[in-house]
Amino acid sequence: MAIDTSLTTPQLQAASEFKRCLRERLRHAREVAALRARFATAVEDYERVVRMMQVLAPPLGIDESEVLHPTNPKWGAAALVGYADGHFLKKEQDAIDRLLHQLP
Repeated sequence: MAIDTSLTTPQLQAASEFKRCLRERLRHAREVAALRARFATAVEDYERVVRMMQVLAPPLGIDESEVLHPTNPKWGAAALVGYADGHFLKKEQDAIDRLLHQLP
């Protein structure tokens, strides 16, 4: 790759920094794609467990309404992204504690 000698040092530095940013952007894009894939898998597993708990609850004397999905399941994974913060985790911990006390 030939270097244009008409470029000034600040222009060369800016071009070099821009190329570094491009490489970093690509690295972050790959990380985001990997995170999305792992998140989708985790959400599927989470929803599978919630459905299983809803099936298992009535025979154990636990009202199925006690095993609620934290968001409307029709909203999908996007709702969990918006809801997946400290409030979500606290609500889940409280729900799990409540359900554990109801087990025979």
